[in-house]
Amino acid sequence: MPVPQKVVGIPWFASGSYLTCRTMMTDGAQLPEMHDEWLIEAEYLLSETEAAGHRALKVMIEPKEFSLWCRARNIPADAKARVRFANYAAFREAGYVSGNPGRVPKGVLARG
Repeated sequence: MPVPQKVVGIPWFASGSYLTCRTMMTDGAQLPEMHDEWLIEAEYLLSETEAAGHRALKVMIEPKEFSLWCRARNIPADAKARVRFANYAAFREAGYVSGNPGRVPKGVLARG
């Protein structure tokens, strides 16, 4: 019997909202200044995750929705929250989470 793949959510930023997201994050100064720089790092993480045998899903971080999601949980908008958000969305997409999505909007998975 094959071992099921671990599902991993990878926080993903659209180029058009990257600077807004970077500004709103409490750790935004630690993110690369430009989306192109961030994208290189993110694609490397994605390929490493897949090479390790995991199913990696890109999860779009939209500024307004992510901010609301963090506020609803009383947590800072930082790297830990981005990973938590991405994994929750990925788990839901994989069918591991059901019921109320807890303000994780449908359609947050990045395509392509």
